[in-house]
Amino acid sequence: TVTRLIATLVTLGHVRPAVGKDQYELASGVVQLAQAFLGAIDVRSFARPHVVALAEATGASSFLGLRDGDEMLVVESGRSRSAVAFLGSDVGTRMSLATSALGRAWLAGVDAATRNAVLERWRLARGANGRPVPGPALLAALDEARQLGYAVSLGEWHPNINAVAAPIRTPSGEVVTINCGSPAFVMAADQLRVVVIPKLLVAAAALARDIGGVAGRELTAPDTPENAAPAAETQTQALPRRRRNTPTGA
Repeated sequence: TVTRLIATLVTLGHVRPAVGKDQYELASGVVQLAQAFLGAIDVRSFARPHVVALAEATGASSFLGLRDGDEMLVVESGRSRSAVAFLGSDVGTRMSLATSALGRAWLAGVDAATRNAVLERWRLARGANGRPVPGPALLAALDEARQLGYAVSLGEWHPNINAVAAPIRTPSGEVVTINCGSPAFVMAADQLRVVVIPKLLVAAAALARDIGGVAGRELTAPDTPENAAPAAETQTQALPRRRRNTPTGA
């Protein structure tokens, strides 16, 4: 109901009762939300050269994404002149948080409390309103992403798209993600492993340096002896195999 919605917004600090009126007005919580959103958007100016260069170096497409609810919103894009435009994805495209490489990289890059809160909300919703159900395949993919510093989606967001993405934490604490992908008939899983992943990790690290942030495995598995960073050659060759019979949203 409207009353419950207003009560929730008041509790979150987004609205407050207007003085002398039987109405409500915006509160400081809205400003904090706007600052967080714009803080991530500002990364665009730094990210564009890296996104474009990554796309050109791999002959594919590259996107910068930030979280918006249960989706990732593409806020910057680059496409190689030789890339095959299959879905026409561009700035403004939304991708599933659970099945896209951009979304999985975000889930791997945020702190455990944030990640667990999202997964628990999905569990409680049990697929209602189109929300994904965090099945074993998704949880395994996130574990792999945290170990490797990048996330993979092999035909899981779209049956004909293969992509890989890495998370980047900005100085403000926001996590954005950069990906690289292409139609599966152009870029098979082996090509992702040999060509794309090494270049993606270099691009993510370079962007992180430009903004004073942290990227890749340095973000997903910091200072954990059991997850000590392997040699770069080993790290880029570990690519999860495409899973069959993936549960809905996982």
